[in-house]
Amino acid sequence: MTLGLLTVSTAAQSFRSGVDVVRVDALVTDGNRPLVNLKAADFELRDNGILQSVTDASLESLPLSVVFVLDTSGSVAGRKMQNLGSAVDGIVKALHREDRAGLVTFSHRVWERVPIGTDFSALRTVIHGTEAAGGTSLHDAVYAGLALSTGQDSRPLVIVFSDGLDNASWLSSNAVEGTARRSGAVVYGVAVAARIRADVMPSLPGNGRVTTMAYTGRPEYLPGQTAFLDTIASTTGGRVLRADTTDNLPRAFDEILREFRTRYVLSYSPRGVETTGWHTIDVRVKGRRAEVKARAGYQK
Repeated sequence: MTLGLLTVSTAAQSFRSGVDVVRVDALVTDGNRPLVNLKAADFELRDNGILQSVTDASLESLPLSVVFVLDTSGSVAGRKMQNLGSAVDGIVKALHREDRAGLVTFSHRVWERVPIGTDFSALRTVIHGTEAAGGTSLHDAVYAGLALSTGQDSRPLVIVFSDGLDNASWLSSNAVEGTARRSGAVVYGVAVAARIRADVMPSLPGNGRVTTMAYTGRPEYLPGQTAFLDTIASTTGGRVLRADTTDNLPRAFDEILREFRTRYVLSYSPRGVETTGWHTIDVRVKGRRAEVKARAGYQK
């Protein structure tokens, strides 16, 4: 399938490492605080309802492969593109030498701007030189990002930014969700509000008369604006951040990378389950209240 200037394969991606080992990327938190000192024995993992033995629970055991999937449609022109470039700069500067990164941009078409690799300077140059124009092929772009994120020797992270609704894709949301279920990548989305509504608040002194007016900005998202990204992120074990304005993009991108580095990679060899088909995963922490965010399952 060809999407704009990007050609990707429609072959299903296997969420496995090696022949008999499954890896699950999981975020474990207590409230807003990540739990970072857990061992394999602290986890209870079920594969299709069958209790499994977690053999390893490690942090940052593999280098990262970060795929940026960035909206460069006409609504992102000007200062918004500058803010987006600054957000990418922050991530790239924080990557380790063994990490990799690639760039996909989209408007009414999808382009692979920078292939996954270690040429971070080229990536920064390209995003700062990209002009914003056209529509929004969000579904097609996420599909392309998932296809580019494959790799057994790294932890694939797909960061998707968009400021609106899809209006130009060939692929349906269901088709992309199916690809996400088969992919090993974790998808984080970042959205900004379609507009900031100005609210006028009267300031009342002691005599009860209005003397001044205070103006506040309330972000307004379009109905269903983040629904697609919410579904893809939930399917892969990620989440969607509402940054409200592009001024907040650097902070949102930084939060994603910091959070991703606190995620565990859980490894186990499936026992007592079918060798093929869809496998539902359920991960919990033994003996304590903790929230675990991981993908819904994998295709084998």
